Amino acid sequence: MPNTASRSKVWIVIAILLAMFLSALDMTIVGTAMPSIINDLHGVAIYGWVFSAYLLTSTTPVPIYSKLADMYGRKTVFLAGTFIFTLGSVLSGLSQSMPELILFRALQGLGAAGVLPVALTIVGDLFTLEQRAKVQGLFSAVWGLSAIIGPLIGAWIVENASWRWVFEINLPVGIVAMIILITTFHETVEKKVHKLDTLGTILLTIGVTGFLIGLMQTSWHLPLRLVFMGLGILITWSFLRVERSAQEPILPLPLFRQPFVFFSTGVNLFAGMLLFGLISFVPLFVQSVEFGTASAAGRAITPMLVGWPIAAMASSRLIVRSGYRPVAVIGGLLLVAGSVFMAITAIPQNFVVLASTLVIGTGLGLSLTSLLIGLQSQVPWDLRGVVTGSTQFFRTIGGSIGVALMGTLINLPKSQHLTANQATQLLLNPAKRHTLSPSVKALARHLTALGLHHAFEMALGFALLTFLSTWLLPRQSKDSMQSQVSSSSALQQDA
Repeated sequence: MPNTASRSKVWIVIAILLAMFLSALDMTIVGTAMPSIINDLHGVAIYGWVFSAYLLTSTTPVPIYSKLADMYGRKTVFLAGTFIFTLGSVLSGLSQSMPELILFRALQGLGAAGVLPVALTIVGDLFTLEQRAKVQGLFSAVWGLSAIIGPLIGAWIVENASWRWVFEINLPVGIVAMIILITTFHETVEKKVHKLDTLGTILLTIGVTGFLIGLMQTSWHLPLRLVFMGLGILITWSFLRVERSAQEPILPLPLFRQPFVFFSTGVNLFAGMLLFGLISFVPLFVQSVEFGTASAAGRAITPMLVGWPIAAMASSRLIVRSGYRPVAVIGGLLLVAGSVFMAITAIPQNFVVLASTLVIGTGLGLSLTSLLIGLQSQVPWDLRGVVTGSTQFFRTIGGSIGVALMGTLINLPKSQHLTANQATQLLLNPAKRHTLSPSVKALARHLTALGLHHAFEMALGFALLTFLSTWLLPRQSKDSMQSQVSSSSALQQDA
């Protein structure tokens, strides 16, 4: 019987990995195919929404999916998310216009929102505390692998077939993942009547969507962006008031008043600012300041995506020995250490960038993994989906805010004849860059480097806030830690 159960867990992990790989790969493979898509479908004026629509719909519904997973079981919700993502992929590949592609990309994102948080929740259900870090480290490796091979796969597909296969390739993989999960994952869910928080769901969706639209649309005039952001904040505040009286709230507010949950949320928010900010702007630094190739830009963040899963898998023993807080604090210190080297140098050398991103990735693997395991271990089954989903939700929200703030700083420097934005555009185009006079090229490089330097200083601020949040986490006694380990192992044996 134990062998059968172990084999089932292996197949479940494989199915989850396949589904996660699809959603992770989609974030890196589509960008490579966009020039061919624009050439075929046109609509260059709105092509940015191909990415924005996906980001919006893959972020906003996360708490909703997580709550549904607590109410109706993980399997049903995970299968629904995978099915919606696969359907959106097929329809995206069949798109005949840019508006159609944007609509179906939004459908893809709606499915992706139900994949990652529910997958991590399933891990919390199936594996002991000591095993979770290793499995979640494996999941982190999927994101790192997708970041490396996504552009390569996209380029190969575009060169040897149609860009439509960038999306259609998800169909067979999605079907295999769903079949494996249907046949191997069996869970027992308590049957009772639930009352979905409909009003809260609507308010949260509109509020977060409005805020993110105002934050992301940098091409809009500032007053219009502020209107969207202000309305988003106001509606989100109304959502919080509704949640106080909801029978089964999407985000149970008393849960977030617990110190461990509250400060863990802060860690995810600020770490998201740092993570997404560096992923967005370190490649830009390599290409516009160091005059590196696109491949070199991708390699600059690879150490971060490698250090994360390795640290995550290694953190299991540290957590059992020391508890969640010390591991998270060490991770926070590494974030600060890695960010300092990026922030104190006007133009960091290549080895500094690579070393810094490796240290930061290691810090993220230690801090975020330990806190996710801690959150899953300290709440009952019917709240595990909520706390797991909230980590991704607040991390992505933080990432959107961080990228917007860092992007604003990058565009501030200017000279009498040139702005930082214009300078970056000139330097990113090798043909234009070679036609510049030495003095203009030096000025453009100075303005771009200065703007990115300010952005990396802000990234250091995000790292300091992350570390502060880990430091404020409540301390945990060794007896309490051992009790949770024993309890986790007993529950898995019973399962």
